[in-house]
Amino acid sequence: MKKYIAILTMLVMVGLTSCFDEYDEGYDLLGRVASIPVFTVSSTTAAPGADVTANFRYFSEHEPVTGLRLIEIISGNETVAASKDITGHNVRDSYEDSFTYTVPASLDPGTAITLWIEVETANGLTNRGSINRVVTVAEPAE
Repeated sequence: MKKYIAILTMLVMVGLTSCFDEYDEGYDLLGRVASIPVFTVSSTTAAPGADVTANFRYFSEHEPVTGLRLIEIISGNETVAASKDITGHNVRDSYEDSFTYTVPASLDPGTAITLWIEVETANGLTNRGSINRVVTVAEPAE
């Protein structure tokens, strides 16, 4: 009889644990820093002087986001191409935002520009996530 009770208990436990649905929303919770699960660009090739839109989603579960930066890396040189301050961040929501990036007119065709989104939280921590995008300079339009 004890054997049947043990088996019945195991079946009930397996049945109850299979009732819960788990959802993967694409966010990696990294502690008290924000994450950037989505980052896209409007074009991966652009002529010098052309605009490229960098779209992204960010999320911070524990600390409010205070700033966003678009980082460009050209020939190993890293600079902040654009930035914005964030106020009123709600840690229960994810946010979508964008930057407009202008390809420098002085670059030669074939030059690769690596773009990153960096997010800063109220505790001073920053995160670039794991996604970057490369824009290649195209021939200028005639």
